[in-house]
Formats: sequence, C-alpha cells, structure tokens
Amino acid sequence: MPYIQLSGKQYPLKVGETTVGTSGADIAVAGPAALGVQAKLQAGSDNSVIIRRASSEAVVAVNGVQLGNDPTPLIHGDKIEIGDAELLFGDDRKGGQTQALAGLKVDDVYQPRSGGSGKATAATGGRLVSLVDGREYIVSPIGISIGRDAGCDVVVPSPEVSRKHAELMAGPSGYTVTDLSTNGVFVNGERVAKVRTLARGDVLRLGTEEFRFYADVAATPPAMPAATPAPSSPAATPVATPAPSTPATPAAATTPADDRPALATLELMNEGPLKGKRFDIRVPLTHVGRGAHNDVVLSDDTVSDSHAKIQKREGGWYLVDMGSSNGTYAGGQRISGEAMLNGQSSIRFGAVRATFTPVKSARDDASGTRVIAGLSREQAQKMSREVASQAEATEPSGGIPGWVWILVVVLVAAGAFFILKVR
Repeated sequence: MPYIQLSGKQYPLKVGETTVGTSGADIAVAGPAALGVQAKLQAGSDNSVIIRRASSEAVVAVNGVQLGNDPTPLIHGDKIEIGDAELLFGDDRKGGQTQALAGLKVDDVYQPRSGGSGKATAATGGRLVSLVDGREYIVSPIGISIGRDAGCDVVVPSPEVSRKHAELMAGPSGYTVTDLSTNGVFVNGERVAKVRTLARGDVLRLGTEEFRFYADVAATPPAMPAATPAPSSPAATPVATPAPSTPATPAAATTPADDRPALATLELMNEGPLKGKRFDIRVPLTHVGRGAHNDVVLSDDTVSDSHAKIQKREGGWYLVDMGSSNGTYAGGQRISGEAMLNGQSSIRFGAVRATFTPVKSARDDASGTRVIAGLSREQAQKMSREVASQAEATEPSGGIPGWVWILVVVLVAAGAFFILKVR
C-alpha cells in the first residue's frame, strides 16, 4: 500500500483523496493555520498516486520542483515539500524483502562498464549523476545514503537493492563508498570489498541502476627536490647496485561488449584520423569531453575536460554545454545553456564537428498510427461496423463512388476549355 511518511510516522493512503496542510487536512504539517489545505493526494485502486495543489496559491514542491496546475504522479522515494515540512512518499511493494542473487547470477547481472580517469579527488564537489534519467545528487558534507527505502537520499526502487544499500562519504583522501548490501556495490564492474575510495568519473552500479561519480580534482603536491648523494670515500669498497627489475605488464582486462541497444549515434566529421569515427550512445545521458572520465572522449586541444552532455528527455534529445572554453554548437549556432536536437543534427564541440543521429524505434515508425488501448473484441467490432456504415453512407445511391463523378466533371470542363481556346 502507498504511504506518506512524516517525522518518522507513516500515513497509509487509501483509495480516494487525502489532503495535506496546516489545518483542516488529513495529514497535518507545521505552519500557519491560515494556509489550510495545501495539497491533495489521489490514490487509485492500482496503488498509483497523483498529487496536485489544493489551490492556485498553494506552494508544493516534489523533489525540489514546484508543482504547476497539472497533477503529478508520485513514485517510491519522492520527497514532497510543503512549507518547512518534508514528506516522503513510499510504496510497500517497492520496499519489501531484498531479492538475494546467487554469486553466479550476480556476475551475469553486473557487467563491467568503463570507468573514470583514475584521478584522485578532493573531499569537495561530490555528486552522483544517474545514467538512467540524468538526475544529479549532491553529496552533502555528512554524506548520502543509497538504497530502496524511501528515507534514503538516493532511492533505487529495485528488489535487488537493499533497503540501505550503500553510503557515500567524504574523507581525508577524497570520497569513499561503503557497501552495506546483500548483492554488492560495483565500481567500474568490480565488486567493492566493503569500502573503496572513488576516483573522478567512476561508474557505480547498484541493482540495475548506474551512477557516474564526480568531484573536485585533488591538488597535486609540489615535487620534492632530489636529494644530493653524499660524496663517496675513496677508500670505500664499491658495492654493485642491482639493476631494477621490470615489473610484469598485466594482461589487459577484457571488457564484455555492451549489448544494450543504441539510442543514437555520434559520427565525427573532421578531416584526418578522426573522420568517420563513430560512437554509439546507449544511455540517456552521455558526457563528452577531453577527459578520460567522459563517455565520449575527444582528444583535441579545443575540447574542454568536461565539455558537454547529450541527454534524452521525455520531449526529445538535448545538447547541454558544460561551461566549455571554446563553445558547443548546434546547427552552426553557439548554444547558451542547452538546445533541443531535432532529428539528425550537425553539432560541434570546440573545433570538432560531428553528426548526431537518433535511432528510430518501433514507436517512432508507428507515429502515424493511433493506438487505442483497453478495447474489448466486441467494442472493436462495433467500431469497425460503424466506420463501414459511415463509408457506405457517403456513396451515391447509384453505387458509383463520389470521386468518380468529380473526376468526370473535371475532365469535361477541361475539354470544353481546350475547344474554346482553339476556336
């Protein structure tokens, strides 16, 4: 059953309407009584819940975004802000028992994914970026929790994720992730052995969700001056110095091919060795830049370390500039902030030109077809009979379709005009 959690107390949401406000509401929050009811929650028989403002003057935010006039569906883990109160929306179906995976199955589920640049980070500027929906989560000075429970800072509603799956905190050497789960936390495809220090651009996987980690780069310590060797005594017996051993080069790790379908492609158009190089975009959020932590790495001096990102949203694809030095361009125009990409687009990162092409899905191919869901066979047959009867009603009684008569009239008129012109 869906519920609202406020100050540690849960309020089950029964089918129908539940009001929230400072006075005269089913769920009371702190604040001036004059505000009254601020929000209305409507629960359906299928456990779905939507939220709307009780009036045009009410101020209600979900996950930091203020509601407009339209109702908004709630999902497990959403945070509702009304006045100074924060309410959590949860669903018992998402917060049940953790589904433990066998060791062999875990290896099959958690496939390695290329990670970051390996650069150490400072204990500032930490954030997680979801590679599923592009949402960003700031790591507070006291750290953040990740898990299935609605009270976690980052909620991942998956049965493979524990109620409190992991913690991410800042420490003396940067940021660390601590595994608290049944099925493990994976960083760049490797399972974490309890605690791991994160590098900039590392990819964390929990259940089926992936997040990329970013933070400020750690300052490089100044180089220590080389020590001057003491002069050797002439009488000293020379000691043979053994040659340094060459460490064995580890075998390159084999990363399995990513079998997720491509959502779009990015093909480089510059002359030279980069021309024709193609990148398949398989996730809704792709980072582009010169740094090795990016999904698309462009080794060009005009490209910034973190240059831009390409993001798929409900309304389509967007190109977002990340404050690059030499600019991001769409259709020959430098963008300020972001720009929507309409179909195949010519874009540029600094001096690197590329063509962005979204991959058509079956839904795109059926754009001209209207799908009517929920009709029974009898209803569909009735609709077919009605359409057929309407088509018959438009035909003349003589049985000859109307368009034939129109064509005959047009031909006769054209012939008459030609004869008169000749005379």
